[in-house]
Amino acid sequence: MTLAQVAVLLFLVTDPFGNLPLLLTVLRRLDAVAFRRAVLRETAMAFGVLAVFAWKGDRLLDYLNVTEPSLSIAGGVILGIISLKMIFGQTQEVFEDRYADDPLLVPIAIPAIAGPAALTTMMLLSKQHGIPLPTLLGALALVFLASLSIFLLGRFLGQWLGPRGLIALERLMGLMLNLVAVDMTMAGIKRFFT
Repeated sequence: MTLAQVAVLLFLVTDPFGNLPLLLTVLRRLDAVAFRRAVLRETAMAFGVLAVFAWKGDRLLDYLNVTEPSLSIAGGVILGIISLKMIFGQTQEVFEDRYADDPLLVPIAIPAIAGPAALTTMMLLSKQHGIPLPTLLGALALVFLASLSIFLLGRFLGQWLGPRGLIALERLMGLMLNLVAVDMTMAGIKRFFT
């Protein structure tokens, strides 16, 4: 996979447009300066966690004796479930007001941005596809900058697109992610039987 392909996949998995309504809901009480600071902090923490999984995720898999086919199948199933939630609009209901007073790390950084699908994808790209760490980190940096830009412009985008526009964008990204999930699952099944 090229740097661009890895970046597009990570962009779909981290789903900044899908996470935008959650981010706006959780951080709605903050003024403009505190909002920018919280967005930068949460995004940096999420991508820091993803970078650690890109760097050492394969060792965790080796320690747990997880095979590549099982990781691919499990990753595809997780991506599939998350993509279906994106398509049918059930991603943010769990977090609406639960963490409004202290949004540090949870729910924005983890599990919204660096959730199970993103962490699994990082390990899959590292172990199964053998993508070099510099390529993974480069793609991660591009996605970090894109996500940070989307989040910093979040209040403006939320007003401009409106609730329906954000939902439509999230569902489109969910459909694309579902295609990746099916391909990942099928590749794992094929590897399992060969």
